[in-house]
Amino acid sequence: MTFTLSRPLPAVCRGLAAVPLLSAAACGSNVEEVSEVVLARHVHTDLYDAYPGIPSPAGDQVVFADYAADKRSLTVYDVATGVGRVVTATQGGRTRVTWSPDGSRIVYVDRQSDRHGVWTLDPSSGRESRIVDPGDTRIDYPRLLPDGTVTALRYAGADTAWVAYAPGAGRAISVIVDGAGGWVAPVRSPDGRAVAYLRSAGGRAALAVTELATGETRTLAADLRLGWDRRVEWSSTGRALHLAAAGTRDSLFVAWRVPLDGSPTERLERSRDVLAVTPLADGRVALSEYHTRTAVGLVPATGGEPTDVTTAGATSAFLPSWHPGGRALGFITFSWRRVRMPIDFDLGTLDLDAEGLPAGAPRTLLSEEGEDYGAAWSPDDRWLAFHSHVEQSDDIWLVPVGGSERLTRLTHFGPGADTGEPDWSPDGRTLAFSSHGPPLEGNPGSVYSVAVDPATGRAAADPVRVPLDGFQGYAMGARFSPDGERLAFYGRSLEDGRVTVYTVPAAGGAPTAVVSFVNGEPYSAPEWGADGRSLFYSRNDGVGAFQVWWVDIATGATEPVTTGALGALQPSLSPDGRTLAVTMRDAAIEVVALATGSANAN
Repeated sequence: MTFTLSRPLPAVCRGLAAVPLLSAAACGSNVEEVSEVVLARHVHTDLYDAYPGIPSPAGDQVVFADYAADKRSLTVYDVATGVGRVVTATQGGRTRVTWSPDGSRIVYVDRQSDRHGVWTLDPSSGRESRIVDPGDTRIDYPRLLPDGTVTALRYAGADTAWVAYAPGAGRAISVIVDGAGGWVAPVRSPDGRAVAYLRSAGGRAALAVTELATGETRTLAADLRLGWDRRVEWSSTGRALHLAAAGTRDSLFVAWRVPLDGSPTERLERSRDVLAVTPLADGRVALSEYHTRTAVGLVPATGGEPTDVTTAGATSAFLPSWHPGGRALGFITFSWRRVRMPIDFDLGTLDLDAEGLPAGAPRTLLSEEGEDYGAAWSPDDRWLAFHSHVEQSDDIWLVPVGGSERLTRLTHFGPGADTGEPDWSPDGRTLAFSSHGPPLEGNPGSVYSVAVDPATGRAAADPVRVPLDGFQGYAMGARFSPDGERLAFYGRSLEDGRVTVYTVPAAGGAPTAVVSFVNGEPYSAPEWGADGRSLFYSRNDGVGAFQVWWVDIATGATEPVTTGALGALQPSLSPDGRTLAVTMRDAAIEVVALATGSANAN
């Protein structure tokens, strides 16, 4: 259901120079009454990716693209009832989602190799139709015009052009603008005389408008930081542009309205990241806002609702691990602000008392440059292993517990290896983890191990790729069994994207499939039960929040473990086998429509 509230919100103006930086000082302290209506709220399935909800022109429906089983499904919400339903039935790489001008169809590009092209979908029936087949070329950022023409960026080798595919069966192609290299998200003005787009270079972008008849180009804004889903929208009158971006000093993505007549730019700050700004036909503006908070929770291994134990921290916490004595938790800390993506993770810790309750507040355990991921104490409590991007790496590192010595690098895969968190063998002599490995191996994700000298903390040998005989897929995570004889990992099918929990001998061999399901990305490994005969794992069946489940390895029988409104994933069992530490996750994209004097669509 929708609801309306009125509350004062700051409408902050920013002036523009000829090539403006969107980091100028605020002008004035206007406070206007804002009418705010929540159109839809959708729980998104992926831990890291976040794609905006896009409302139809009338604001009566909202579509969301969900990441599940390595593909993107579409969910449409009816604003009047608040009910959402998945409208896609087949696998696909759907992205750049928009609506047709009349709101009757959803428009998107599908990147899956056998489906590549521009598609439309009827949200009432779920019927999909490919309306542009680009052949051997690649296309992106499609827009469907009122007369049925499709505009898109077309990439042919090193050449990029903004093109039009005419209506009709033949879809004749015409080049509107040649040499469009560096363009992002071009969109034609309502009168058809101009194109607005972003020019991207060096991690920054500029907002520009080009007159199609003369080629005259004006740069309206520069030094912008953009999110993963990039789009520009014209107001219905063509007098202003709307986008979500961050200036050089912003800690959040915010909503911008950029008039074309030289009037001051209007900037609407919110308490959350704004992923997209969509003008509606009635003059309101819809903001797609990102909301994610994670915390570490504790729950009995027998099941129940987790209890948050890290709320005292200033930032979110996730991916928990245990100190070998059970007297502390390790985890990743991060703010979940989209501007900080690519990721800047630190490692935190929380001391526990004899009853397993928090003793104090979370504190920093390790903070290096870039991504520090997956705190793993050695069984003898001498070493802390973790994954890091320090020194431009993507590897496993080691540091003495409580020491100040220089970090020791155990693997040398380098950037792009997508190495996961490490796990110690019970004897403290081996670390297991998943990784793409060396960039030139061409492997989609495998399980590796590296021998460690427990006296010196140095690698005793080069990392070894654990043989997974007959396995075809993407391996994620690796966790030693209590006796050290086997490893558990997630395997994602390259064909249909389903996730399967596997076990395999620690030295390699034929993996044994335990349980399979549709899933979003778990970003962790299955956890062994204390008896070594069962596993804990996280799943969400492709929709909604994750929960932790238990599976008996011999029979495949499963039971849910965690309950509660918040999702739970990434289970880690305490050394005494009595308690699970989990990541609790509140994650949603909320689309709100605003009506204010300054942030309007015209």
